[in-house]
Amino acid sequence: MKLRNLLLIGLAVLLWSLLVHAPAASVYAWLVPAGTPVQLSGVEGDLDQGKVQALALNGRPLLQNLRWSFQPWWLPLLRLSFHVEGGSPDLGFSGRAARVIGGFNLAGIEAQGGLKPLLGLAGVPFVPLDGRVRLDLSSLKLRGNFPSDADGTLEAHGLAWALGQNPMPLGDFKATLSTVGPQAGTAGPNSIRAVIASVAGPLDASGEVHLQADRGYDYDLQLKAKDGADPNLRNMLQSLGQPDTNGYYHLRNRGQL
Repeated sequence: MKLRNLLLIGLAVLLWSLLVHAPAASVYAWLVPAGTPVQLSGVEGDLDQGKVQALALNGRPLLQNLRWSFQPWWLPLLRLSFHVEGGSPDLGFSGRAARVIGGFNLAGIEAQGGLKPLLGLAGVPFVPLDGRVRLDLSSLKLRGNFPSDADGTLEAHGLAWALGQNPMPLGDFKATLSTVGPQAGTAGPNSIRAVIASVAGPLDASGEVHLQADRGYDYDLQLKAKDGADPNLRNMLQSLGQPDTNGYYHLRNRGQL
């Protein structure tokens, strides 16, 4: 083998070693731009393996005690990819996170935790709902710090209306998330659709929620108390207005996040 080739191989090995053993805190400061909604604290280790004490979203603590391992085989696709897992009893997480040109890609995501902590993170801590949620995402793309594509499911178990001394059971529900392209004959970004369905419990709920790339949203839901449901649930639904001929109450709205 020529000396030149040996030198090139040696240089590549050296650069690779410097990359994977670079201090994780320094790499994070270099890769993540100022103003990003995701902040890490207590970063330890190197690029190859390490841990972080806390991850915050828009200044609100989200996940704790996360560990990562570098996945170098994604580098030819210009993706800085890591397997991440950890969390706390309030919210556990595992999956693949990748820094890509223009944003972040998440895949194989499994997360579960209490609904109240998640509502607090979303900036709505006073909604009187309780229960457990589970998120299974095959893919999620963030562009401009906002979801642009999502495919997977979101489940809510043991959902209850927690206004008062005795929580009122609502049931179990499932939202199927999918990416929807622009309408035929038009040009534009994708949107995310969530199809809502009841799984079990006294409340029959169905409908759709849409989230557009321009941060617009709309939803169209229908609700109905099942036979034998708590009379308090029926009274609560009556506050939504008049039901249709099949006894369903409708919730429709659109707006901007």
